Amino acid sequence: MPHLNRYLIASLVLFSTLAFGQAVTVLRDLDAQGKVTLTKDELSQLLPNAKMSRVSARGNKHLWKNDSSGNFIVSSDNMAQGGRNTTAPGKWHISEDGRYCVLIEWKGAETEEWCRYIVKAGSDYYATKSDKTATEKVHKLEISK
Repeated sequence: MPHLNRYLIASLVLFSTLAFGQAVTVLRDLDAQGKVTLTKDELSQLLPNAKMSRVSARGNKHLWKNDSSGNFIVSSDNMAQGGRNTTAPGKWHISEDGRYCVLIEWKGAETEEWCRYIVKAGSDYYATKSDKTATEKVHKLEISK
């Protein structure tokens, strides 16, 4: 019976990781990759006209391109809600303290508004509420030109 319990627990962990994307990552998990918090000046170079993508906490893939005027249109595949694509208008800016800030006016859901520090680890980017707390969750954010 103990082997069965271990098997069930391992299966649940694997299923959770597959169902909800990568395992939860915290800031300290990026230390080995030489993490660096991007400065306001670095973000000012990187983010205008950048193509952005992420997987939401629900498992939906979101894609958008930051235009230089501070606007974007985000698209979502809504895979977690049956796969019907939607779009929504959004705005972005860089705060005085160097955080990437986003406002998305979803049609069928609550307006989304957040500001996050952008951390680079290796060739990957992550968004986080705090770049000082080792146990703060980080969320992968694809950024390309």
